[in-house]
Amino acid sequence: MKKVSIIVPVYNGEATIARCLDSLLAQTYPCLEILVIDDGSSDRTRSVLEPYRGRIHLLCQTHSGVAAARNMGLQRAAGDFLLFVDADDFLGCDCVERVVQKQRESGADLVRFSYQLVYPDGRIQEPIDSFTEEVFLPKAAFTEQIYPYFLSSIRFNAVWATLYPRELLAGLTFPTGMKTAEDAAFSLEVYTRAQSVLLSMDAVYFYVQTPTGLTRRGLGLLDKYRANLQLSGYLLEKLRVWGMDSFPNRLKTYLRPLMLTIHKLRRLLQE
Repeated sequence: MKKVSIIVPVYNGEATIARCLDSLLAQTYPCLEILVIDDGSSDRTRSVLEPYRGRIHLLCQTHSGVAAARNMGLQRAAGDFLLFVDADDFLGCDCVERVVQKQRESGADLVRFSYQLVYPDGRIQEPIDSFTEEVFLPKAAFTEQIYPYFLSSIRFNAVWATLYPRELLAGLTFPTGMKTAEDAAFSLEVYTRAQSVLLSMDAVYFYVQTPTGLTRRGLGLLDKYRANLQLSGYLLEKLRVWGMDSFPNRLKTYLRPLMLTIHKLRRLLQE
């Protein structure tokens, strides 16, 4: 049976990390290792984690950011496959079993599965970008059905809700010099390496909507703009590799940071 390593970075997650870990320990798939990286938390996170020793691998570092925490997990992971889970999110009890079975049946390099939004009032909602059908995409289909999303949306940016074969990630790390969008930079490399992807409708990842999550760290709009501008540099390099280096795609890449910043500003004004 293939081993799956689950990497969980956590920073000041005392209120949510127990629910996350309980969902991982309740998985029906038996061959797991759970690596939790405490990124120098200053709250009671470490106290919450201590009773889980023996059932998880607890790693600690001085506060260095989510990219460095995930990199530590990558270095220590021994599984044949890897999953990333954010500390304020959780998995359905059969998540790992289902996605490993999907990989086994399809032979896909990556299995990208669906998720559900969980709100503080208990509401659970499907996101607007849910997959409407299960699709196996060979490399030839990436230029139409994968790569364009990196230019105009954030659909494939997040590293959670994806099953990765460990060998595909060999030598790959998250850039530590970005205040946000480091997951998008990582995903760019992964999807460039991958030869096939299975898009699964299984909504077995629960993405909790809180103001304190890893993707809601209170960064100012200027910081977000700068990080996305840096990401545009990565994208311009990939356009050449993907055979998509055209004027319209370059224009989309240049405009992407501005459009995302405007979208974020609108959301802030609506809150």
